[in-house]
This record gives sequence, structure tokens and C-alpha cells, in this order.
Amino acid sequence: MKESNERREVPEMVTFTEIAKRVTDRNLVSRPITRQGVRHIAETDPAWPVPADRWMKIGNAWAMPWEPIKEFFEQRESRGRGPDKTPRRRTDRED
Repeated sequence: MKESNERREVPEMVTFTEIAKRVTDRNLVSRPITRQGVRHIAETDPAWPVPADRWMKIGNAWAMPWEPIKEFFEQRESRGRGPDKTPRRRTDRED
């Protein structure tokens, strides 16, 4: 029989806005990211650790556990457009 006083750890829940703030503040991304950027990653990256059916609606925001998201960003390789690394070609124009 389980003790009725057994305590369970409640995961720390964060919104897309809070995720963007935390990963930017902790330098887990190469440049600042917005909540829309985080939402885009959550919806398009198959490695996103919290499936949409586990997101919790709180008021008008979606919340999810912080710990798996923190690990995701710590292990994620930087992506995005980034700077153009190919040298520019000179074009000769006749006027």
C-alpha cells in the first residue's frame, strides 16, 4: 500500500515566451530567439522533446515541462539561416 503522504515532484512548467527568455539568457542559442521562433522549432523539429498533445493550456498560453526542453537546447546543434559563408561574386555590368 502506498503512503498517502507520498510526495511527487511537480515539473517546472514554462511557456514559449519563458523558453525564449531562458535559452537566450543561458546562451543556449547562437542569437536571441523569440517565442515565435521557439514555437516554430516545437512544431517543425521532430526531435522536440514534448509532443503537442502533452502541452498544457494555461489561460491563453501553452506550457510544458522545462527540464526536457533545457536538455534539448543544450544538445541541439545551431541551425537557421546564419551568415552567408560563400564569397560574393563580382559581376561586371556594362552601363
